[in-house]
Amino acid sequence: MVRMSERGFKDVNVRVELVGMSRGYATLELKPIPGEVRRENPGQESGDPVSVLDLSIPETARQEFEKGQDALKENKLDDGIVHLRKAIKLYDAFPQAYALLGTAYLGQKQWKDAEVALRKANELDPKFPDAYMELGAVFNQTKEYPQAETALLKGLELKPEAAGGHYELAKTYWALGRWQDAAPHARKAVAGMPDLAPAHALLGNVMLRESNAQGALHEYQEYLRLDPNGSMAPGVRQMIEKIQKALHP
Repeated sequence: MVRMSERGFKDVNVRVELVGMSRGYATLELKPIPGEVRRENPGQESGDPVSVLDLSIPETARQEFEKGQDALKENKLDDGIVHLRKAIKLYDAFPQAYALLGTAYLGQKQWKDAEVALRKANELDPKFPDAYMELGAVFNQTKEYPQAETALLKGLELKPEAAGGHYELAKTYWALGRWQDAAPHARKAVAGMPDLAPAHALLGNVMLRESNAQGALHEYQEYLRLDPNGSMAPGVRQMIEKIQKALHP
């Protein structure tokens, strides 16, 4: 479930189907609560704030961006990349297009291209939290963990409620052997994304380090409930068997 909350707007909840992918895309429409959204300009009919950057994007570039979004929603990464590159060619100062392009490259495991696009997104918009967090995910994939930590901490500073960022940072700290640092982020990831199976496996690993065998067992079982055929499933089943033997010798 994708959830969005913004002051002055009604909460939005959208279900995203993830089939063989760790990421999906959703279009969310924010509807203002009457009388609660500050109008940017006197006499503006809509309560929706419009940024100067949004107004500067040519319609042709916006259309290509939207086509790219639609293609990625259907997991057509190649088509999405084509449209997003067209959007950038039409309007080079388009951070959202660079960020989404980086996410598409991440989905294709083209780590260097993803890094370049995401860095450009944050160069254009230094306060774009999602681009920092996607960049952190890239660095996790390439095992550049100190760079991942830097990017993810910056993203979470801007967007502290981002469960996906907490999951990636927990992965970073676990890979660095800093399981105590990973623990709070793994818990926030599970709390914010209870349907993300790998987060439960990671939290289970953390709980074992905390000598909480019962808690780890619960998290591993939750992983299998959510993704019984996942890539971690064989290892998780082995851990469950070992824990159960230890608890009931």
